[in-house]
Amino acid sequence: MAELEKHLPYALRQFETEIIFPLQIFGIDASLSKTSLAKITTVLVIVVYFLYAMRARSIIPDRVQASAEWLYSFVADTVIKIAGPEARPSIPFLFSIFIFILVGTLLGLMPLKDTFTSHLAVTLGLSFMVFAHVNFIGIKTQGWGFLRLFLPAGVPGFIAPVFVFVELISYLFRPITLGFRLFANIFAGHVMLKLFADFCTMMLASFGAAGWIGAIAPVLIMVILYGFEVFVICIQAYVFLLLSSMYLRDALHAH
Repeated sequence: MAELEKHLPYALRQFETEIIFPLQIFGIDASLSKTSLAKITTVLVIVVYFLYAMRARSIIPDRVQASAEWLYSFVADTVIKIAGPEARPSIPFLFSIFIFILVGTLLGLMPLKDTFTSHLAVTLGLSFMVFAHVNFIGIKTQGWGFLRLFLPAGVPGFIAPVFVFVELISYLFRPITLGFRLFANIFAGHVMLKLFADFCTMMLASFGAAGWIGAIAPVLIMVILYGFEVFVICIQAYVFLLLSSMYLRDALHAH
């Protein structure tokens, strides 16, 4: 298997978990991997950015402060527009998830950085965090009335059990589809980028100087793809926020 992996293109090998510092704590693997380092780097970048942006808190903000305020206002307006004013206490949580996905995935476009959102375990972990938060808010706000989400008013009694079963299954699959959607889009985009990079490398290795001419077109395509990938990353972070806000709306305002 190890011999086979050596011959796989980097487009596929890029998702391997590389251990930087092996560590075992009471039999639990707590090793520092490249993915873990990417998450830590992302958090540090976000913290430094917002500390620097809000260092003065001027009434007339500079560009950095204005960008930070715009990001938070964008998320806050989206959440309130979809879930209502009652969702205001959840804005910091959803903003943290949104900015973590956005910044971490954008940093993952750098050659030496790992894109943790291309790992299904990470995206499912984020989606289940949202799912747990939404359920907590729903139960805290509505109590047993939260169960009305699975049986809207006006449903005939003879089909109520079937309706509840279908709604419950659909509800339980929400975090799975939320995590898979983010993972699949980021994974596919990174495979496409690295395939073109591998193609350019193979042309240079196989044809020498003539390969430089043949590699021009793939390189130009890669530049376009990188721009498109940045757009996709922003859209996917927004879609994750959008769906999370919709789930929060359902929890706050059961049918």
